[in-house]
Amino acid sequence: MIQFNTAFPQEIATLLAEQKEIINAQSAALQKAAENEAQLEALIQELRATLKKADEKKALLEALIQEQAEALQKEMSRIKNLEQRLALLQKSMYGQKSERYIDNGTPLLPGLILPEPEEDSEKAGTAWVSDHERTKPQPHQAAGWNSFPDHLPREEIIIDLPEHEKEGLQFIGYETSERLFRRSEYVVHRIQRAKYVFPGRPGLGVTAPDPMPNALSENSDRARYDLSVVVHLISEKFINHLPFYRQSESLRRQGICISRSQMSNWMMNVGELLKPLYRQLVTLVMSSSVVHADETSVRMLDKGKCRRCYIWVRKTGTDPPLTVFHFAARRNQATALKLMGDYLGTYVSDACSAYDLLPGTRSACWAHARRKFFEVPTLNAPERLEALSLIRMMYRNERMATDAAAEKTAETALIKARRAIRKNTRKYVDSYFHLCETITNSSRTPSDPLVKAANYSLKQKKELQVFLSNPQVGMDNNPAENAIRPWALGRKNWLFVGNDHGGEIAAVINSMVITCKDNKVNFAAWLLDILPRLATTRQSDINTLLPHLWKPKQD
Repeated sequence: MIQFNTAFPQEIATLLAEQKEIINAQSAALQKAAENEAQLEALIQELRATLKKADEKKALLEALIQEQAEALQKEMSRIKNLEQRLALLQKSMYGQKSERYIDNGTPLLPGLILPEPEEDSEKAGTAWVSDHERTKPQPHQAAGWNSFPDHLPREEIIIDLPEHEKEGLQFIGYETSERLFRRSEYVVHRIQRAKYVFPGRPGLGVTAPDPMPNALSENSDRARYDLSVVVHLISEKFINHLPFYRQSESLRRQGICISRSQMSNWMMNVGELLKPLYRQLVTLVMSSSVVHADETSVRMLDKGKCRRCYIWVRKTGTDPPLTVFHFAARRNQATALKLMGDYLGTYVSDACSAYDLLPGTRSACWAHARRKFFEVPTLNAPERLEALSLIRMMYRNERMATDAAAEKTAETALIKARRAIRKNTRKYVDSYFHLCETITNSSRTPSDPLVKAANYSLKQKKELQVFLSNPQVGMDNNPAENAIRPWALGRKNWLFVGNDHGGEIAAVINSMVITCKDNKVNFAAWLLDILPRLATTRQSDINTLLPHLWKPKQD
């Protein structure tokens, strides 16, 4: 009979219970591990979100820093620009006014050696003697600065010794000197015209005619003022820039009462009489092969206030020197086309956009290009000094051509001299534009004054080189600027023109004033002579009264 061990099932049960507990413990551990893994995953996601926010904040801070850096750079550039403008303003107020530049002899470009000016002792104005250098008289000193013109009347004043001091002496001559004096006085001509009647017929008589008719008055018997008075007042206004109100007050102090309105009427009448000559002058200027053009502002009274208007100038670039002014309300392309829209020659002007649509060939002004470098606040900048030196050598060549032509009498002497010497000028022009390109390609900012000066020339590179191929064209527009300078001086005195008609008349008269000056003609003598002749001169002969062709009427 088989016997069973009763302890064995109990051991198995115990073992199963232990295994169950182990399994339960492992399950609990696995469940806890799963919970920990979920928590870790959540922590990782939270850390990732935190990192993302940190990256966003970092990007925001970097953008803010970049924005602040750009703002700082902009403000620094603005401060630098203001400092340069302040330096330029101080220089214009307290520095030298002349744009003259003297080279210190520093080489400009490697391998480029500029020729030294050739000056002899006569041209240099000095002469060497044994122990020192003596200044020789300059040409202008021998041209009337130390003597008086022969046409002035002379009055002899003899200063002699008293009779008792001359006893025993022999007269050998006089020690002569001259002293200029002026009699500032008006003379009244009392005109008495003889009157006759027939005996027994008192109602029928004859009166002698007026021997001095006034070109400004239809009834000469009522002309209380001679034409010379009118000419003097106009000359004082347009040559010496003396306004009519000052002249009126000056005359009043002398007991002569002429109102400003009367003076203005005379000026308007004279201007109207000169218009035929003005139109002829315009025709001659526009037929010139080279014309200088420029403009300047003037103020015009308009409804109790002043508004800005403009005076345009056109001046011949070849002989004879003729100048015409034009009064206009605007400085725009329409006005330029009106004045020079039909001109096909070469015109010299600045970089004003008003001239962009003209059909002629434009030549730019080297004086303006030079001024841009001259006004650079950094006075000792090597590029600035180099540009000024190159332009200086160009002008030196032009002076040499002018001096060479002055020694010859041929009309084409200047053209031939320019054509010959400008072959040498071309290398300076090429070096100048190479320098400008170097400046613009450097690390300088576009707002840098040197870059602005270089860009001004580079934008007109073609126009600035026109003078090299056309010897009739000068290097700059200084003739037009010199012609227009009296307007700049005058507007500081007469302040404004009264209306459009007044501006037109002032342009007409000033055209004659400057043309007379350029042709060495006395404006007052010319005006006094031609005004009575205008009414009797045929239209075909009107050119003979222009300043450059004028010959005084022979009595």
